[in-house]
Amino acid sequence: MAVRVDERVARCLTLLKSQEFNPLIEFLQLAHADTLQRLSESKDKDEMCRLQGRALQVKEILDLVSESTTLLTKLRGR
Repeated sequence: MAVRVDERVARCLTLLKSQEFNPLIEFLQLAHADTLQRLSESKDKDEMCRLQGRALQVKEILDLVSESTTLLTKLRGR
């Protein structure tokens, strides 16, 4: 089941692009890089699955923030 982003959420994601939220975005980028590093070093299958899920979630959030302006424009045009 995919979660749909509505206009309210798209507006919030757009706010995350402001300079005020740069530390949060940097934190998420570092968390993503750290998770990928840990994934490449992991030998445990269960841990690998958890790390893959975490990496995917963080990447999806970063991608949504990156694409938020376009997404908001599309949602407003409906």
